[in-house]
Amino acid sequence: MRDDALLRGKGTYTAVYSREVDGAWVVYIRGHRHEIHSFARSLRRARENIRDALSLWYDDADSATIVDRVELAPALKEELAATEELARQHTTLSRELASRRRRAVQSLQRSGIGTRDIAELLELSQQRVSQIARGTR
Repeated sequence: MRDDALLRGKGTYTAVYSREVDGAWVVYIRGHRHEIHSFARSLRRARENIRDALSLWYDDADSATIVDRVELAPALKEELAATEELARQHTTLSRELASRRRRAVQSLQRSGIGTRDIAELLELSQQRVSQIARGTR
Protein backbone atom coordinates (compact mmCIF):
# COMPACT_ATOMS: atom_id res chain seq x y z
CA MET A 1 0.00 0.00 0.00
CA ARG A 2 1.25 3.48 -0.83
CA ASP A 3 2.01 5.79 2.09
CA ASP A 4 -0.51 8.38 0.89
CA ALA A 5 -3.37 5.89 0.32
CA LEU A 6 -6.26 5.95 2.78
CA LEU A 7 -7.09 2.82 4.73
CA ARG A 8 -10.38 1.07 4.14
CA GLY A 9 -12.86 2.35 6.72
CA LYS A 10 -14.57 0.42 9.47
CA GLY A 11 -17.91 2.28 9.34
CA THR A 12 -18.18 2.87 13.10
CA TYR A 13 -15.64 4.35 15.47
CA THR A 14 -15.69 5.14 19.18
CA ALA A 15 -14.34 8.53 20.15
CA VAL A 16 -13.28 8.94 23.77
CA TYR A 17 -13.32 12.48 25.18
CA SER A 18 -11.67 13.66 28.37
CA ARG A 19 -11.18 17.08 29.88
CA GLU A 20 -7.71 18.39 30.61
CA VAL A 21 -6.83 20.52 33.64
CA ASP A 22 -6.65 23.61 31.41
CA GLY A 23 -10.22 23.00 30.20
CA ALA A 24 -9.39 21.63 26.75
CA TRP A 25 -11.07 18.48 25.47
CA VAL A 26 -8.75 15.70 24.29
CA VAL A 27 -10.34 13.11 22.03
CA TYR A 28 -8.99 9.88 20.60
CA ILE A 29 -10.06 6.86 18.59
CA ARG A 30 -8.26 3.61 19.34
CA GLY A 31 -8.52 0.06 18.17
CA HIS A 32 -7.52 0.65 14.60
CA ARG A 33 -4.24 0.64 12.80
CA HIS A 34 -3.47 4.11 14.13
CA GLU A 35 -4.43 5.93 17.30
CA ILE A 36 -6.16 9.03 16.06
CA HIS A 37 -6.38 11.99 18.40
CA SER A 38 -7.16 15.67 18.51
CA PHE A 39 -8.19 18.38 20.96
CA ALA A 40 -10.22 21.58 21.20
CA ARG A 41 -11.56 24.10 23.70
CA SER A 42 -15.18 23.03 23.17
CA LEU A 43 -16.77 19.61 22.91
CA ARG A 44 -18.48 20.57 19.64
CA ARG A 45 -15.19 21.58 18.07
CA ALA A 46 -13.47 18.43 19.39
CA ARG A 47 -16.15 16.37 17.60
CA GLU A 48 -15.43 18.22 14.37
CA ASN A 49 -11.68 17.87 14.81
CA ILE A 50 -11.73 14.12 15.43
CA ARG A 51 -13.70 13.55 12.23
CA ASP A 52 -11.12 15.65 10.36
CA ALA A 53 -8.30 13.64 11.95
CA LEU A 54 -10.06 10.40 11.03
CA SER A 55 -10.19 11.54 7.41
CA LEU A 56 -6.40 11.63 7.32
CA TRP A 57 -6.29 7.85 7.72
CA TYR A 58 -9.61 6.33 6.66
CA ASP A 59 -11.65 6.64 3.49
CA ASP A 60 -15.06 6.64 5.22
CA ALA A 61 -14.58 9.53 7.67
CA ASP A 62 -17.32 11.68 6.11
CA SER A 63 -19.98 8.97 6.31
CA ALA A 64 -18.74 7.02 9.34
CA THR A 65 -20.71 6.73 12.55
CA ILE A 66 -18.71 8.11 15.44
CA VAL A 67 -19.98 7.00 18.84
CA ASP A 68 -19.06 9.49 21.54
CA ARG A 69 -17.90 8.34 24.97
CA VAL A 70 -17.34 11.32 27.23
CA GLU A 71 -15.35 10.52 30.34
CA LEU A 72 -16.55 12.48 33.37
CA ALA A 73 -16.14 12.19 37.13
CA PRO A 74 -18.70 9.81 38.67
CA ALA A 75 -20.66 12.63 40.36
CA LEU A 76 -20.90 14.49 37.05
CA LYS A 77 -22.02 11.33 35.24
CA GLU A 78 -24.78 10.83 37.81
CA GLU A 79 -25.92 14.45 37.48
CA LEU A 80 -25.95 14.18 33.70
CA ALA A 81 -27.87 10.88 33.78
CA ALA A 82 -30.47 12.32 36.17
CA THR A 83 -30.90 15.37 33.93
CA GLU A 84 -31.27 13.20 30.82
CA GLU A 85 -33.91 11.08 32.57
CA LEU A 86 -35.90 14.18 33.54
CA ALA A 87 -35.64 15.46 29.97
CA ARG A 88 -36.98 12.12 28.70
CA GLN A 89 -39.88 12.28 31.16
CA HIS A 90 -40.54 15.90 30.17
CA THR A 91 -40.74 14.92 26.50
CA THR A 92 -43.16 12.11 27.29
CA LEU A 93 -45.36 14.34 29.45
CA SER A 94 -45.29 17.16 26.88
CA ARG A 95 -46.59 14.79 24.20
CA GLU A 96 -49.28 13.50 26.53
CA LEU A 97 -50.29 17.06 27.45
CA ALA A 98 -50.54 18.08 23.79
CA SER A 99 -52.71 15.05 23.03
CA ARG A 100 -55.00 15.71 25.98
CA ARG A 101 -55.31 19.39 25.09
CA ARG A 102 -56.37 18.43 21.54
CA ARG A 103 -59.02 16.08 22.89
CA ALA A 104 -60.21 18.66 25.42
CA VAL A 105 -60.48 21.42 22.80
CA GLN A 106 -62.39 19.11 20.45
CA SER A 107 -64.75 17.95 23.21
CA LEU A 108 -65.38 21.47 24.48
CA GLN A 109 -66.04 22.74 20.93
CA ARG A 110 -68.49 19.88 20.25
CA SER A 111 -70.34 20.83 23.43
CA GLY A 112 -70.80 24.35 22.02
CA ILE A 113 -68.30 26.23 24.15
CA GLY A 114 -66.57 29.07 22.30
CA THR A 115 -62.88 29.60 21.73
CA ARG A 116 -62.61 32.43 24.26
CA ASP A 117 -64.14 30.32 27.03
CA ILE A 118 -62.10 27.24 26.09
CA ALA A 119 -58.98 29.37 26.37
CA GLU A 120 -60.08 30.53 29.81
CA LEU A 121 -60.87 26.99 30.99
CA LEU A 122 -57.57 25.55 29.73
CA GLU A 123 -55.54 28.61 30.75
CA LEU A 124 -54.32 29.10 27.18
CA SER A 125 -54.46 32.02 24.80
CA GLN A 126 -57.28 32.18 22.26
CA GLN A 127 -54.66 31.95 19.51
CA ARG A 128 -53.28 28.73 20.99
CA VAL A 129 -56.75 27.21 21.24
CA SER A 130 -57.35 28.12 17.58
CA GLN A 131 -54.05 26.48 16.60
CA ILE A 132 -54.94 23.33 18.50
CA ALA A 133 -58.41 23.27 16.92
CA ARG A 134 -56.90 23.61 13.43
CA GLY A 135 -54.37 20.89 14.17
CA THR A 136 -51.35 23.14 13.79
CA ARG A 137 -48.47 23.12 16.20
